[in-house]
Amino acid sequence: MKTLLILISIILLSLLVISRYVSSKKTDNKPVGGSYDEATMESLINPPKKIPFLLRRMVKIADKRAKKKMLTGRILTWSPKIAVSSGILELYVEKGAASCLDERMIKILRIEVSYTVPSPFAIDINSVNYKEFGITEDEIQGLCGNKAIDSIASFSEKEKIVLKYAHALSKTPIKLNQKLLDELRNHFSEKEIVAIAALTAKVNYWARLIEALRIKPAGFTNDSILHIEEYNTFVK
Repeated sequence: MKTLLILISIILLSLLVISRYVSSKKTDNKPVGGSYDEATMESLINPPKKIPFLLRRMVKIADKRAKKKMLTGRILTWSPKIAVSSGILELYVEKGAASCLDERMIKILRIEVSYTVPSPFAIDINSVNYKEFGITEDEIQGLCGNKAIDSIASFSEKEKIVLKYAHALSKTPIKLNQKLLDELRNHFSEKEIVAIAALTAKVNYWARLIEALRIKPAGFTNDSILHIEEYNTFVK
């Protein structure tokens, strides 16, 4: 696993250097034009017809990790610098969070942010296989906002604090109170707080970017309890 991460890191850093050259080349910046149709189009814009070789390798890595063909990565290759930097953000925030937070806490944080934003795509990908992390249907009701987090006894005290913090950071406008911040400091180390904050921001980044590009859920799960279709952010 460590060898794979080192290899991916080398590829991403190489891509970042190469992207400086690719991005500096003049491009035809004409408006896309035409009307967007939420009902029939997979996304606001289509991926480039030709993706540079090394960027294709990066996209393939994302596909392999997700076990699906990821439209998001392909669309981002319109801007190589953004594509590569987004890949580095994803890799290292996840790696940093995993070094000090347990898998279940990371999973419920991701789901909480996905519902709070909300983003159907993010809910879809972040809630897949939730039962494998010991997450119950009652807890899903709390994560999606149908039940108060404090009313769910199966969430630990630390999990409740993380979920409230992630929820507050993912709402607009952000509102944090003294009690919550004190609880965070009293239960978590500096490294853990950095990981929680960064992971929350990272999931927000992807969820909001994906919604901005109107990318639909990829079909990671069809569990009806998630009610993914109810969180569509498109307003007619």
